[in-house]
Amino acid sequence: MLRVTTLGKFRVTDGKNMADDEKLRSIMLSRLFIYILLYRSKTLTTENIASAIWQEEETDNPAGALKNLIYRLRKSLSNLFGNEDFILTNRGSYRWNPEVEVQIDCEEFEKLINLAKKQADKQQAIRYFESALSLYQGDFMGKLTDMYWVLTLSTYYHSLYLSAVKELAEIYLDQERYESLENLCTEALKSECADEELYTYQIRARIGCGKTKLAMDSYEKTKKILEKELGVRATPLLDSVYLELMSVPKGKTTYDIEEVKEDIEEEKQSGAFFCGYPVFKEIYHLEVRKSTRSTDPENLLLITVEAPESATEEIARYRIRQAMGAIEEIMCECLRAGDVTTRYSDSQFILLLPNCTKEHAMQVAKRIISSLYQRNPKYSKINFKVNIEQVSQIEEQAD
Repeated sequence: MLRVTTLGKFRVTDGKNMADDEKLRSIMLSRLFIYILLYRSKTLTTENIASAIWQEEETDNPAGALKNLIYRLRKSLSNLFGNEDFILTNRGSYRWNPEVEVQIDCEEFEKLINLAKKQADKQQAIRYFESALSLYQGDFMGKLTDMYWVLTLSTYYHSLYLSAVKELAEIYLDQERYESLENLCTEALKSECADEELYTYQIRARIGCGKTKLAMDSYEKTKKILEKELGVRATPLLDSVYLELMSVPKGKTTYDIEEVKEDIEEEKQSGAFFCGYPVFKEIYHLEVRKSTRSTDPENLLLITVEAPESATEEIARYRIRQAMGAIEEIMCECLRAGDVTTRYSDSQFILLLPNCTKEHAMQVAKRIISSLYQRNPKYSKINFKVNIEQVSQIEEQAD
């Protein structure tokens, strides 16, 4: 039997030998191998496979190129796992040899979650959920998410993971298993760092464990994340958990100025100040007020990320999301500590640049875009639109 791991690092083992991306030595072989394994019960035509593993890439002779890849994959599998006839060929079509048994973690993961959801017995449901979640070690085929069908499956399995975590969290909460709940949420938040529900469960777990200070820290962290990622300050869910926090006896009701200062001080940060849109708007209003008594130039910079025209709507959203994340990292590295930025939409950043001329603001935009292109060639197909306005002029127009 071959055991296949797809949730996290891709690898295949028969118990003695192991194949992974490094041993296959080709991203195309990895694409071909996992596609045939996932659809091992079907007979696949040349057109089926070619459209899946090449997608946007062009090949003048897909049938010939696929024959070559099939030959190389067979040779690799034979070298690693013995002289089995792993892939069968019949009149230009291919299929996995049904006599070679395969167990794939993502299929077992889905099966266990479905069993857990059907269980009336909560203890048995917990066992199924815990077994399923132990299989989820990362995104499905993370190195291949530039492929549309891989991205679709990755999104599906991640949504299954999140729903399982939250259902298990609710059971833990009902049974007052606070330590298990805290550990579950802490692990899940490593891959889903902006999920308000997970933070709420984590806060309640820490309240239940008597970790009031940690619970308050989680609450403050959640507020900051909601402001930064979603542009909201508070929600009914977060308000409700705050009331729970405030009902916990603290033993102290007033604080001195040093304690207040320590509480509000920002941890040392580099690069631009990131914040949610409401906070950005208030900072902007403050800067406009200051500009009436200052001659220092200040400009508002709007950067819009645009996907290639040839990309489908879903691929365009994925490409833009990747680029936005990379741009945020770049701004943390190369902008000044006094610069302020936020996400204005799913594809736009706005930056407030104090003591900065319009010409210098354009240089800032070019530096960000150039850094993105240098970071990874895949971003070379991304387009940008840049708009710059002087803060005082914007205010005058608004008046």
